Amino acid sequence: MGDGLRCVRLDDGFSCYVPENSSGSTDEIGFIHAEIFRDECYLRGGVALPADAVVVDVGANVGLFSLFVKRRCPAARILALEPMPETFRALRANLAGVDGVRAVRQAVGAGAEDAVAFTYFPDLPGNSTRYPGTKELARQHPTAGALLADAREVVLPVRRLSEVLAEAGLPERIDLLKIDVEGAEADVLAGIDDRDWPRVRQVVAEVQGHRGEAEAVLELLRGKGFSADAGATEDELDDLGTRLITARRPPCA
Repeated sequence: MGDGLRCVRLDDGFSCYVPENSSGSTDEIGFIHAEIFRDECYLRGGVALPADAVVVDVGANVGLFSLFVKRRCPAARILALEPMPETFRALRANLAGVDGVRAVRQAVGAGAEDAVAFTYFPDLPGNSTRYPGTKELARQHPTAGALLADAREVVLPVRRLSEVLAEAGLPERIDLLKIDVEGAEADVLAGIDDRDWPRVRQVVAEVQGHRGEAEAVLELLRGKGFSADAGATEDELDDLGTRLITARRPPCA
């Protein structure tokens, strides 16, 4: 296709674009596809989507969750945020011609910053992160460690999520806020203004939990009126402490 992308064919004839890499590995995208489409990992803990769902996909990667939502709910409206340039090109390619999805290349965090250093992993782009220290244990894994060896710095601006939402033109309600940003989940939540929290009906966040991050996110969400729980992920690297947090507001709230 050009632009440093390659097309990968996955299960059931599903194909998607991913960034080119030197190793040629497609293990990561295969795992992500199975996690989202087969295991429906982001619809656990009672999380449900109405037919006209409004979804904010923070850390959209190459767009597989956005495509999953549109397959399940064709009338859904989605704001997909992905900061990494190579990954964003694949996201745009995968969402080309899909109605109701707006893709924005943007990193979000607790505050607005003009230049923040991120670490991009070409062979495992879904693991790219603002906090490379969260990958210390993964680097010791016999497979992931080798793929994380190739890393480079990418400097990006960061904005608060509420600033991005104000420009997005979404309906007042947000049926699901999905967050998967490799260690910066609490930062994303801290960037939501008090006036925006009532808009959010459900949250699902994959959180690095081995340093207490999951507990901090649970406390924040419960303080905002959600019923929130943390469960184990299906990741083969689950000994790293990754937790999938699901949070829902009471029906009458």
